[in-house]
Amino acid sequence: MPECIVFDSAALLPTAWKHFAAQGPVRMFNPGLLRDGDGWILAYRVVGADTLRRLALCRLDREFRIVPGSPLPLTDLVRFPAGRSYDAPEAKTWFADPRLYRLTDRIFVYWNSGWHEPRNYQFLQELDPIRFTPLGAPRELVRRGQRQKLEKNWTLFGDGSLHAIYSPNPQRVLAFSLAGEGDLECSDAHSTPWQHDDYDQTHGGLRGGAPPQRLGDHYYSFCHSVHDASDGFRYAPAVYRFSAKAPFAPTDGPHAALDLGHPFGARRVHPKLNPAVGEVVYPCGAAQDDGRWIVSFGINDEHCALAVLSPADVLATLRPLTAQP
Repeated sequence: MPECIVFDSAALLPTAWKHFAAQGPVRMFNPGLLRDGDGWILAYRVVGADTLRRLALCRLDREFRIVPGSPLPLTDLVRFPAGRSYDAPEAKTWFADPRLYRLTDRIFVYWNSGWHEPRNYQFLQELDPIRFTPLGAPRELVRRGQRQKLEKNWTLFGDGSLHAIYSPNPQRVLAFSLAGEGDLECSDAHSTPWQHDDYDQTHGGLRGGAPPQRLGDHYYSFCHSVHDASDGFRYAPAVYRFSAKAPFAPTDGPHAALDLGHPFGARRVHPKLNPAVGEVVYPCGAAQDDGRWIVSFGINDEHCALAVLSPADVLATLRPLTAQP
């Protein structure tokens, strides 16, 4: 059984937002994770009684304990470009599902603006590597050409040429550059269809999750799938592997969901934030640490957690792809 650490939500709440606790339930979930020196950075979604989605960030020590005084009200510090307008007000007010990403000595957080008309947005924000406060304005991630109306699960990877997984299957890989100061235009680079029908039939199709992590000749993509259940849509964690060389073709697919060891099942402390869902296990961050996998994830739209997994725990859910379509 993997070790699972569930964080105390009260300890994650920034001082500037402590008054939220007197107004009603405060939910903190879907955390992104990034190694920083001998400790860690955790970025997570905060939802108070007003139901707005905000982002906070904190430090963790080597043992994954919250560093006292470190929770930061990140959303309050974000400043969009002066004079820039968007088609929906949610673009500037709705911050969901943060992922953390490092490029050499630069740190970034990216998020999406939820589900709204006429389309949603994704933004990439550089952070000060010491204080973790925003540097400059957030930049919109834009796909050239045809795109989905709802885009929430791109996963960034690479430490030289920059790429993003647009969809796991077919695995569509986008390329982009951080040059300039405006929107980040992402163009189609590679597309590889592959089969994992046994998993799909039980758990649903794969969707994005944590930024893929390189280990040797592969990237490991900790992601999720969604399928209908008696109590609502069930979000299950999974992992697949793809080659570290272009065109980054998948080499191993899931034949089972990934057990992250959380203790709740579909049980909740608060009323459902989304009545349409049942159990939700949603990975947003992953890292290698001393030969083990650390996966950060949200539970049931109300808890932040980490799972400590052995390589065997992960490999046991994978099956080599013996035939490419």
